[in-house]
Amino acid sequence: MTKCAFTSFLAIAAACSFAVVSPAVAQSVATDPVGFTTTSLLGNSDSYISVPFVRPAAFVGGIQSSGGTNITVSGNPWTANQFVYAPGSQPNYYYALIGPASSANPKEGRTYPILSNTTNTITVDLGADNLTGLPANAQLSIIPNWSLATVFPASDANVSFTPTTSVPTYKTQIRVPDTSTPGTNLPHRTYYFGNSAWRLLGDAATDRGDDPLLPDSYFAVRNLNGAPTLPLVTLGAVLLKKVTLPLSTNTTGAQDNPVGLLRPLDVSLNATGLDLSDGSFVAGDELHLFNNSVAGYDKAPRVYVRNPSAANARWTWAADPMNDRGNEIIPAGTGFLIRKASTADGQAAYWTNSFPVQAVSAVSRLTHGAAGVFDLNLPLSGTPAVESRNAPGGAYRIVFTFPKPVTFAGAVVTSGVATSATPSNLATDVVAVDVSGVTDVQRITVTLLGVNDGSNANDVAVRMAILVGDVNGNSNVNAADVGQTKAFSGGAVSQSNFRADVNASGGTINASDIAFVKSKSGGFLPPDTTTEPAKKEQPIALAGSER
Repeated sequence: MTKCAFTSFLAIAAACSFAVVSPAVAQSVATDPVGFTTTSLLGNSDSYISVPFVRPAAFVGGIQSSGGTNITVSGNPWTANQFVYAPGSQPNYYYALIGPASSANPKEGRTYPILSNTTNTITVDLGADNLTGLPANAQLSIIPNWSLATVFPASDANVSFTPTTSVPTYKTQIRVPDTSTPGTNLPHRTYYFGNSAWRLLGDAATDRGDDPLLPDSYFAVRNLNGAPTLPLVTLGAVLLKKVTLPLSTNTTGAQDNPVGLLRPLDVSLNATGLDLSDGSFVAGDELHLFNNSVAGYDKAPRVYVRNPSAANARWTWAADPMNDRGNEIIPAGTGFLIRKASTADGQAAYWTNSFPVQAVSAVSRLTHGAAGVFDLNLPLSGTPAVESRNAPGGAYRIVFTFPKPVTFAGAVVTSGVATSATPSNLATDVVAVDVSGVTDVQRITVTLLGVNDGSNANDVAVRMAILVGDVNGNSNVNAADVGQTKAFSGGAVSQSNFRADVNASGGTINASDIAFVKSKSGGFLPPDTTTEPAKKEQPIALAGSER
């Protein structure tokens, strides 16, 4: 497989598209880029983990035909039962991923375990699904599942996990939810590493390292009995295609679905693709997100819901239905739970997640008279920056920059006080949102709706705090801000001091700015309740190597 190295994740789509030709199918395909993430697995704790990558595909080609549970490709590119697990000789379980087609493809993104294969046909487990409507020209990828031994190889003992040397004093356990069980609070299959192999609790004799992990689910890593905090490095291919998974429902009550995102980046709730319109997330459903940065067993999750009657059917906490939480993130590699409400027919709802459209940067842009335009950087996640400048009439301009040209459907202030939000293109890849009527001493969320990069579409949001006079950005206006403004007094407005030009008058920082800051002294921002529920321990890195 072709490999490549990147320093910017957003460079992937443009920078890594290598053509390779499979002689058996005479078709050119593009390899996926590769990368890695690092997450701390806390001692004396459960960590809810999903692998945000896939293993390199064993086959990528076009579908010739399909029927029943069979999918056929042209030629004879395989050997019989090449994709069938055989202990000791073929250690992998495989699944089929249905890709895009030149025509409408209702099955795009769906995955099916492979049961058997001939030289050109695979037989798959459809569950309650079917292949009706699958176009003959759709792309087919055959991908090996992750397994216990590929995520936690024996060579990583005491590196990413702690082996058990004396049963029943277990150290690291891997707890895999039983997704076939109806209801909530699903049981787990529990594994531990002992006698040089992964073992299933209750079966110390069998090597279970080949047991597969589902590509769209999570597992919990439980460190017990003094097993220390260790880093888990996950490496693999970045899947740029759509992924569609069934969310099971139940006629007699709620149904839990343990899930994970095959995306090696933080994804906001607004960008997950969970939507009221397609039934993937409706009134009564809950999203349970666990905090991997806080130690504890059987942690209570933060519970998110969507209210169809609220503006934009926004995401909120179940315990706080008033504030918009759509910009809160699911950190890369974090498993979570979707609890579907009871349905009359018990049919699965299908959830499609596309590689999210993300901004490269966002800024608050104000013109400081003759001194020109100065931008305050706005972090795309985490603690929002504090805008200390006073815009006449509360008219602020938020500017989003994207890695490629985009279109959009509109803009709205989804939390905080403002009168209007009007979007416009400054360039094909730069969008400005002019927000008016923004009041002082608050935090706002500005959301650009339906951002479309030609492949995917989702909302993109950024948060900004407004506290006029807070020159040092610490959420309080006090003597320190007055002193800093005095220190800059008499100097020309520049990139290093523009925050002290609180009246945005331009030219120089002067007595009027000092007086303005003094008039705001004593102001402060209340504690930020819209916090991220978890943070990944290390930033994502992209590399030219894989395990």
